[in-house]
Amino acid sequence: MEKHYLTEDQVRDKAKEILGLENTETALSGVGQITTFNQLGFKGISNKPDGWYLPNETAFPALILETKAENHAIIDKDRQELKTNCDICHKRYAHVVGILYNGDDVEVFQDGMKVEIGGLLLNKEAYLGLFQQNSIDKKSIYQLTKKINDALHFEFGIKNLYHRMIFTSCTLVAKRFGAMLVHDMKWELFQASIKTTLGSSLLKDLEKNAKLQILIDTYSSIQVNTTPRQQSINDFIDNVSKISDNLNSDFWNGEDVMAIFFNEFTRYKGKSEQGQVFTPDHITSLMYRLIDVDKNSVVLDAACGSGAFLVKAMCNMIKESGGVRTKQASAIKDNQLYGIEFDKEIFALACANMLIHKDGKTNLALLDSRTEEAAKWIQSKPITKVLMNPPFENKYGCLDIVMNVLRSVDIGTQCAFILPDNKLEKNPSATKKILKHNRLEKIIKLPKDTFQSVSMTTSVFVFTAGVPQNGKSIFACYIEEDGLETVKNQGRQDTKNRWQDIEDYWMDVIRKQSGSDTIQWIDPSQSIRYREVLEPLEITEADFVRSVLHHILHRKGIDEKDFKEQVLNMVLYNEEIPEEYRKLVTIRKNTAKIDTSSWKPFQYQSLFRIEKGERLTKADMKEGGIRYIGASAFNNGVTAHIGNTEHLHQANTITVCYNGSIGSAFYQEEPFWASDDVNVFYPKFEMDLYIALFFVSLFRKEGIRYQFLDKWTLDKMNETIILLPCDKSGVPDWNAIRNLTKGLYDKMM
Repeated sequence: MEKHYLTEDQVRDKAKEILGLENTETALSGVGQITTFNQLGFKGISNKPDGWYLPNETAFPALILETKAENHAIIDKDRQELKTNCDICHKRYAHVVGILYNGDDVEVFQDGMKVEIGGLLLNKEAYLGLFQQNSIDKKSIYQLTKKINDALHFEFGIKNLYHRMIFTSCTLVAKRFGAMLVHDMKWELFQASIKTTLGSSLLKDLEKNAKLQILIDTYSSIQVNTTPRQQSINDFIDNVSKISDNLNSDFWNGEDVMAIFFNEFTRYKGKSEQGQVFTPDHITSLMYRLIDVDKNSVVLDAACGSGAFLVKAMCNMIKESGGVRTKQASAIKDNQLYGIEFDKEIFALACANMLIHKDGKTNLALLDSRTEEAAKWIQSKPITKVLMNPPFENKYGCLDIVMNVLRSVDIGTQCAFILPDNKLEKNPSATKKILKHNRLEKIIKLPKDTFQSVSMTTSVFVFTAGVPQNGKSIFACYIEEDGLETVKNQGRQDTKNRWQDIEDYWMDVIRKQSGSDTIQWIDPSQSIRYREVLEPLEITEADFVRSVLHHILHRKGIDEKDFKEQVLNMVLYNEEIPEEYRKLVTIRKNTAKIDTSSWKPFQYQSLFRIEKGERLTKADMKEGGIRYIGASAFNNGVTAHIGNTEHLHQANTITVCYNGSIGSAFYQEEPFWASDDVNVFYPKFEMDLYIALFFVSLFRKEGIRYQFLDKWTLDKMNETIILLPCDKSGVPDWNAIRNLTKGLYDKMM
């Protein structure tokens, strides 16, 4: 059958549709046979391009199209014709993209140099984006954010952190939509200009989403304690303008500027503002790829905060669709991004963030994501992907939100949640319900410093909604480093641009499920978290000597610091050792590793009942002689003597510090009060002094490792594995355990 080839006119029309060459308010654009450059504003030039895109702003790149019939093979003469027309365009525009197209083959030239950008003709945004400056001045943004925060706090007198963020965001929105913000404008005019611009920019969107009015209302409610000085207003306008310069959404240069901005602002949070944790930009990027979000996805974030996930999704999806001027870009903004936020002020922040990116129509709902109302709202949307960082604390209903989302989306929906590592294990009844109806596919443990504002470590938990776990193993891995570094007064930054390579590596590992030593396959009946694999604990006789020595010093009432000074003087100046110290320093400390190859593993919780200490402030302490055990590595942990008796612990127990002097362990021979930095170990076996000192030695050694990891919390202590000498039946050999410390104790006493 004879093939029918497209004529040049048909190829030109096809190119017009694919490239999107239509006139807009910001550019002269089109195709034609007889239109000359003279008619396009290039005086006296009669050359006739086949297609053109000529922005009003000559700082932006232009595009020139040359088309040929489909059966015409592209030759050098065609390339020269395109080059001539591009050179004409270059007289006005600094950057020009030339495209040569015959309906099948396409050649692209960036300022005269041929570039490879795929074999198919794409929307013009893909070509204009060749000139995009993808790098943003992050250092400048950090510095500007600090200046803005300080000015609003101290010069404007806005004490509430979120009000400062909203005030700045609304100013950025107003700047984006053309508000007149100039030097020496009076405070009242400055406020009115922002409010008026907000109202006009939201006019059409308010018809679709009335709750966007909350942004205007929240801005209007922000009070300053004093009218700012004129210089402060001028400086604020300058700094906001510089931030705005990084947010050129026409070419999408600044998609992560607001993520940096919001996360930098949160470094100034007080303790009363810790409920909201904003997701770092590099983690939103990872999670977007983790569940294969693409331009056709419909994304939900039911705890959207400032909108970081929605902005990241919008940015990536629009790039993939060909750019901000494509029809699909509008569809993405209108129909493919959904968010829920419970807090009115944070909701206002999310609205502002979307508006800054010229999207007032994103579907944001002010709802409680734990409720049936929220469930029905989610069910009414065609959600295909979920990206979320729900509030971690139980009081905010963390797992209730997770369960409500999972039951409200369609079966098979991929859902990624950032949660504390142990959140599911600490809530077994809720987890059982979740896994009965949904499948936990992956656990990706995040680097320890991902969220510096919270003490717990976190993982991304990836679920498939509506598919029961049924015992299926869970893939897990640990991204130990993200390449970010802490810069003084500027938070964690990717100063060496390492993250993209790290992200690519881990995406390859996760997809192949191989390639990293950190990979684990987790049996959900045994665990629902990634467990760090620590090197086997090495212990020497010297470790036992230290524990015995600490205890004897305390029992004899010898000050440890004084003891160390006397020993140091003996070594340096050959001074005589006091009689009461002599036995304590003549014990030879064997540093050879003790052979533990035949020892057997036990979890702490199988040997001890562990109780957390109780907080007691200095103001509430009564006078008395009861030992108060605090976060100290000295004096058997005793930091005070009190008369309080409400929460005393029994003698013949061991105290272990998990915060502060992590791993400091002591045997307690008298009833005591343990502070809330201390956990108390009650033995489930018959324990005496010597057995206790054995465990104290091991606890201290284990604690050293946690000084470089997370806090050694009660949960982790319960799960910690300890090796013990055992008899042939696998039962701890208490005589052997006792003898390891008794001989040392007898020699020192």
